[in-house]
Amino acid sequence: MGNKSGSEFGGIMIRTEKSLYFAGDVVKGNIYLHIIKPGYHGNVVQFSIVGKEKTRWTTGSGKHRTTHYGKNVFHRDTVVINTFLNENLMVGQFVFPFELHLPPNLPGSFHYHQHILASLNYKVKARVISTSNSINDIKNKQEIIIREPIKEVLQVSSKQETAYLRTWCCKEQGSSSISAKVAKNLYFPAEFVQITYDIDNTDCKLNIENVDVIIVNRLNIKSNSGSSCHMEFKLSALSHNGIQKGMKIQPSAQIGCSLQLVNAQHPEIVLTPSTTGNFVNSSYYVKISPNYEGCTCCSTKPIVLVPITVLAVLPQDYLEPIAQQPDNWQPQSFQPLIIKSNNVDPFNNNNNNLNKMANPMNS
Repeated sequence: MGNKSGSEFGGIMIRTEKSLYFAGDVVKGNIYLHIIKPGYHGNVVQFSIVGKEKTRWTTGSGKHRTTHYGKNVFHRDTVVINTFLNENLMVGQFVFPFELHLPPNLPGSFHYHQHILASLNYKVKARVISTSNSINDIKNKQEIIIREPIKEVLQVSSKQETAYLRTWCCKEQGSSSISAKVAKNLYFPAEFVQITYDIDNTDCKLNIENVDVIIVNRLNIKSNSGSSCHMEFKLSALSHNGIQKGMKIQPSAQIGCSLQLVNAQHPEIVLTPSTTGNFVNSSYYVKISPNYEGCTCCSTKPIVLVPITVLAVLPQDYLEPIAQQPDNWQPQSFQPLIIKSNNVDPFNNNNNNLNKMANPMNS
């Protein structure tokens, strides 16, 4: 049963009712302990939840090749579920129900592993702590997915940018402005994003040849050494004709379009919701990018990034509890233990919330 270190004495298994939760939810589950042989030295049953970020990427080549690593345990809670009175575990079956109250500010789970590693995950763990140097702990773990709850008010999202352009690095060509808005700021994957924008090119001496409208995902990751990596993925896009120099699109004639929130090249991949980790941060934008005539490569363009938040789609079995109890199971059941986290800052690496909540019961 479970992941059995010290399996000659028995095994332990931890199971939550569901595999996906929102920050602030109550995680209900059970720890199943089955001791099949006497002589195990240890009587403390321990529960823990760990939230961890991991990153890895490579820069340079040859002798100048450098691999950057990041590891950040941003959330940890450990409690004693039960302390048996007998220091040597007796043979038997036991079940320990628990209720874990998640902090409301936890970042969402995330995983990306193509050329780089960007991972933010959560595991719940159960173990019986061995007091013998020659016997391993009996332990088991389960990964749970945590999503961020809606933190924003549903509203129109808009941005405006103005830039002064130059050609061939030095020739002044005036200024150009773009403003854009999306119908709302919160979306589920596969929804259509309604976008409108207008351009003021009256003070610019350059024609805008075309305007690219793109939905992008920006992934920002960090390492323990302080280095960072920024990646931008184009999800879906279209292009419009631009306007001439000295011209302006009036607000009444704003250009409108619609883009689906999908990965156009790989539509079978469901988009991961936005996450706001410390080492792993993934966000989404509608990007309006004009392309001007001439060489403006050394000049800043008025590129507009309108932020949008991608929400989690609940799995079909979200409300259906996972089958938990092992076969042929007739355990002695203990009272549920309610676990409330005191860790108010999920990025406090000095979390000392290792609650020693003994629950001695004579079995």
